[in-house]
Amino acid sequence: MTYEVGSRYPNPGDKVRIVEKKNYTSGKLTEGIVKDVLTRQQTHPRGHKVRLTTGIIGRIQEFTDENQNRLPADGEETSNTLYTLGEDDLA
Repeated sequence: MTYEVGSRYPNPGDKVRIVEKKNYTSGKLTEGIVKDVLTRQQTHPRGHKVRLTTGIIGRIQEFTDENQNRLPADGEETSNTLYTLGEDDLA
Protein backbone atom coordinates (compact mmCIF):
# COMPACT_ATOMS: atom_id res chain seq x y z
CA MET A 1 0.00 0.00 0.00
CA THR A 2 1.44 3.34 -0.96
CA TYR A 3 0.86 6.49 1.01
CA GLU A 4 -0.17 9.70 -0.71
CA VAL A 5 1.02 12.66 1.38
CA GLY A 6 -1.80 13.97 3.55
CA SER A 7 -4.29 11.22 2.74
CA ARG A 8 -4.07 9.11 5.92
CA TYR A 9 -4.90 10.74 9.24
CA PRO A 10 -2.19 9.94 11.79
CA ASN A 11 -2.78 8.66 15.31
CA PRO A 12 -0.56 8.88 18.38
CA GLY A 13 1.80 5.92 18.30
CA ASP A 14 2.16 5.76 14.50
CA LYS A 15 5.71 5.35 13.23
CA VAL A 16 6.33 8.02 10.59
CA ARG A 17 8.95 9.95 8.65
CA ILE A 18 8.53 13.71 8.75
CA VAL A 19 10.18 16.69 7.14
CA GLU A 20 11.03 19.55 9.50
CA LYS A 21 10.50 23.09 8.27
CA LYS A 22 14.25 23.73 8.20
CA ASN A 23 14.63 20.72 5.88
CA TYR A 24 11.86 21.56 3.37
CA THR A 25 14.40 22.44 0.67
CA SER A 26 16.71 19.48 1.26
CA GLY A 27 13.89 16.99 1.85
CA LYS A 28 15.78 15.32 4.73
CA LEU A 29 13.39 13.08 6.66
CA THR A 30 13.33 12.36 10.39
CA GLU A 31 11.83 9.12 11.68
CA GLY A 32 9.90 8.89 14.91
CA ILE A 33 6.69 8.06 16.75
CA VAL A 34 3.74 10.46 16.75
CA LYS A 35 3.00 12.00 20.14
CA ASP A 36 0.51 14.71 19.10
CA VAL A 37 -1.35 15.45 15.87
CA LEU A 38 -1.35 19.21 15.27
CA THR A 39 -3.45 19.30 12.06
CA ARG A 40 -7.20 18.99 12.57
CA GLN A 41 -8.13 18.39 8.92
CA GLN A 42 -8.67 14.77 7.87
CA THR A 43 -6.59 15.34 4.73
CA HIS A 44 -3.84 17.88 4.10
CA PRO A 45 -2.08 18.55 0.78
CA ARG A 46 1.38 19.08 2.34
CA GLY A 47 1.11 16.36 5.00
CA HIS A 48 -0.30 16.44 8.52
CA LYS A 49 1.74 18.37 11.06
CA VAL A 50 2.71 16.27 14.07
CA ARG A 51 4.89 16.38 17.18
CA LEU A 52 7.06 13.33 17.68
CA THR A 53 7.85 11.80 21.08
CA THR A 54 11.26 13.48 20.77
CA GLY A 55 9.58 16.90 20.57
CA ILE A 56 10.41 17.46 16.89
CA ILE A 57 7.60 19.02 14.83
CA GLY A 58 7.16 18.42 11.12
CA ARG A 59 4.88 17.26 8.32
CA ILE A 60 4.38 13.56 7.65
CA GLN A 61 5.84 12.39 4.37
CA GLU A 62 5.39 8.66 4.92
CA PHE A 63 4.26 6.06 7.41
CA THR A 64 6.90 3.45 8.25
CA ASP A 65 4.65 0.97 10.03
CA GLU A 66 1.54 0.76 7.82
CA ASN A 67 -0.45 0.02 11.00
CA GLN A 68 2.01 -2.59 12.25
CA ASN A 69 3.55 -2.12 15.69
CA ARG A 70 1.47 1.03 16.29
CA LEU A 71 0.98 1.96 19.92
CA PRO A 72 -2.70 2.18 20.88
CA ALA A 73 -4.21 5.66 21.19
CA ASP A 74 -5.91 6.67 24.45
CA GLY A 75 -9.09 4.66 24.88
CA GLU A 76 -8.35 2.45 21.88
CA GLU A 77 -8.79 -1.26 22.39
CA THR A 78 -6.22 -3.68 21.06
CA SER A 79 -6.40 -7.37 20.45
CA ASN A 80 -3.24 -9.43 20.18
CA THR A 81 -5.03 -12.77 20.18
CA LEU A 82 -5.40 -14.86 17.08
CA TYR A 83 -8.82 -16.16 16.15
CA THR A 84 -9.05 -19.93 16.27
CA LEU A 85 -11.73 -21.93 14.55
CA GLY A 86 -14.31 -23.53 16.79
CA GLU A 87 -16.68 -26.41 16.16
CA ASP A 88 -19.43 -24.01 15.05
CA ASP A 89 -17.14 -22.52 12.40
CA LEU A 90 -16.47 -25.90 10.83
CA ALA A 91 -20.13 -26.89 10.42
